[in-house]
Amino acid sequence: MIHAPSLRASLPSSPSRASRAALTALSALALTGALAGCTASEAATPPPGSDVQAAPAAAKGPKVDSETYTIEMKPTGKYKAGQEGSVEVTLVPKAPYHINDKYPIKFKPTEPAPDGIKYPKAVLKKEDGTVDDKKALFKVPFVVSKAGPTKVSGTLYMSVCSEANCIMDKQELEASVDVE
Repeated sequence: MIHAPSLRASLPSSPSRASRAALTALSALALTGALAGCTASEAATPPPGSDVQAAPAAAKGPKVDSETYTIEMKPTGKYKAGQEGSVEVTLVPKAPYHINDKYPIKFKPTEPAPDGIKYPKAVLKKEDGTVDDKKALFKVPFVVSKAGPTKVSGTLYMSVCSEANCIMDKQELEASVDVE
């Protein structure tokens, strides 16, 4: 059980709704951090539905560049209709951050897939990629049934940590590919 005596001491004897919500959010953050492999002193992105707000996610695109990490989805070669190809998804933390080795990092292609695209794997887990403390790389396989420009997309679920805090995040990515 998590106790916050200094916080409780500062609350009025009959706490307001906002005070109770703040205490609940702090407890949820501590529990979320513990489940993700962070210590109790590390901060984490709050769970959905809590009163504490995370930074807004960047717009869907091929690259996300935040203060703590860079994520990129890029084409890896030529693509032919009916043949399997792949795009690379990379996560590179910025100093002093590193990839949280206790977090179940994964990439989920968009579901349902747009017409004409099939993803052979519904989820790429840590063991499907190359992950160390400085970089994560996933090769996302796909098959496009017809020639022309198309978009490959999905969501990367990840966590980066520093000595001061851990950040859990998910980012939607989308890359354009030309299929012959």
